[in-house]
Amino acid sequence: MAITENQRSVIRIVSVLSAAAIMWTSAFSVSAQTISDENSSSTETQVSEESDLVLPNGDTLTSDDGEITVTEGVTVDIKVGNDAYKSYEVPRSTVKAALKHAKISLGKNDKVNKKLTSKVKANQKIKVYRISYKKKVKTQKIKYKVVKKKSNKLYVGQKKVKVKGKNGKKKVTYTIKVVNGKVKKKFISKTKVTKKAKNKVVLIGTRRKNFTMFENNPTTYKTKSKGGIGTIVDHRGKTIAYKKVISGMATAYSASAGARTSTGDSVHIGGVAVNPSIIPYGSKLYIQNADGSFVYGYAVANDTGGFAYNGSGTLVDLFYTSNSACCQFGRRSVNVYILA
Repeated sequence: MAITENQRSVIRIVSVLSAAAIMWTSAFSVSAQTISDENSSSTETQVSEESDLVLPNGDTLTSDDGEITVTEGVTVDIKVGNDAYKSYEVPRSTVKAALKHAKISLGKNDKVNKKLTSKVKANQKIKVYRISYKKKVKTQKIKYKVVKKKSNKLYVGQKKVKVKGKNGKKKVTYTIKVVNGKVKKKFISKTKVTKKAKNKVVLIGTRRKNFTMFENNPTTYKTKSKGGIGTIVDHRGKTIAYKKVISGMATAYSASAGARTSTGDSVHIGGVAVNPSIIPYGSKLYIQNADGSFVYGYAVANDTGGFAYNGSGTLVDLFYTSNSACCQFGRRSVNVYILA
């Protein structure tokens, strides 16, 4: 077989560099192949490349399909994890190529302090951070909550457990980030409730026990528990909202059964006389003294009297069915709540 001119050029280059190649046998290997000339019995040796070779002058010798090229190389320092820096002769290419040449592989979570696509520079320091994630699952208690509810079936100061509380359980998955063998971050990545907690329900008494009502007042209304300027708790322990409160003096009066008021309503306990320019007729009221020790209760403004015009300073006249109750009441300061 005849040897072409191109083959002879390759053989000459290999012959020049063969001495250098032998010095770095770990990176470059030589295999013998006999090339015969039809008119000659002489033989020559061809070099086949297995990997890149960094030459003493800092260049890199590479081979591709029998063609030999020389690429410029640089020295860089690479630190992997907690290891010390090591110097490597690498091609003047990208950081990614330098790591590959140094036989340093990257895990899917590993990070490098330089962009992999950036060009390496002489004496550049490259750090490889070994990063891994661990998961840890813990079973934790879900503490029950205490829910307080008002009850007008209990007196003020009384409490009753309606529902006993029970703790729940949950599985909490923690993800732990480890950088170069050290824990750097720990966070909750998943929570699963395996048993729901059951809240403890405690009834709190609101009904007032120690108050005076000279005659039973059966009057009641369907009242709102919010929506006014404020709220109070009535003598039955019910929270009611009011849109206005007026403080002043109250007196008491009585009349024979069947008597009519200024509005044509029949007199009854729970009906009260007012100055209609201050408290309009038909207003729904709740009346008690400031500290709640005396209660007249729910009322309606359905009458008026001479006090409204004689300048006596009376705010409201409370109806009772007996003179004895009126005398017991006498004259006292009250809060008149106009209900929302």
